Amino acid sequence: MIRSSGLASAGLDHRRIADGVRRGELTMIRRGWFAVPPVDHDVIRAVRVGGALTAGSVAKLHGLWTLDDERLHVRVPSTASRLRSPDDARARLDADVHGVCLHYRPAGGPRSTGDRLGRDGLIRSLAEMFRCAGTVPAMVALESALNRGVLPMQALAMIGALAPAWAGRPIELASPLSDSGLETIARLLFHRVRVPVRTQVRLGDVRRVDILVGDRLVIELDGRGFHSGDDFDRDRRQDLELSLRGYLVVRLSYRMVIEDWDETHRRVLDLVSRGLHRWGRAARELT
Repeated sequence: MIRSSGLASAGLDHRRIADGVRRGELTMIRRGWFAVPPVDHDVIRAVRVGGALTAGSVAKLHGLWTLDDERLHVRVPSTASRLRSPDDARARLDADVHGVCLHYRPAGGPRSTGDRLGRDGLIRSLAEMFRCAGTVPAMVALESALNRGVLPMQALAMIGALAPAWAGRPIELASPLSDSGLETIARLLFHRVRVPVRTQVRLGDVRRVDILVGDRLVIELDGRGFHSGDDFDRDRRQDLELSLRGYLVVRLSYRMVIEDWDETHRRVLDLVSRGLHRWGRAARELT
């Protein structure tokens, strides 16, 4: 991504710029802005709007776990005007019609955010997710970044400095151990009700479980592409072994967590309210 002034500084006059566009060496995005292929399509669309790609749109570029949000997230200056359609620089922007979420904020903040022309760095983008999407979607992406090693734990302080003040506590709880957004969503529930919870815990010689609530409530999250065949049978044998050792094993599907979460979390919390996450109350009936 480069401004026309940058091309001029490199010794390219209008004729040579036009020749570069004609040969496909440059892509004109909007007046004064060009891209040198290859450039991600959403970055081009954000610049065409008049800002920089940010928030969940950048998280997707990194291949992070994100909850459903098809909008194009664009950070623009607070004084921005004459914003354009992401797909046609001749048309004025209608954020609702064009599926654009505008973030009216200047750059500022820590210098080492990884920002570049047309695209915010991951640090600023994750901070913007707290402002726009809320705690759960932002934490899903944040913990995915930590788990995949694309964001160091040291970056949490910078995210906290850029995020709204209320996001400080969730950011402090961020862990690199969540293997999926499902684990993050479930773990946040137990943090919210102040119940001890750990992720990726090895239970004896049986296996590592997704979430252990209290002493004995095991929560396993089965994703969209949950396995079958030999793996399915192995998991069920291990579930049985954990049950024989006194653990209560609960399996939650992707749909139960993503689409039916209100009902699911009510039922899981009911188990906790009955004390079934503690060894001392393990004999209490489920009815």
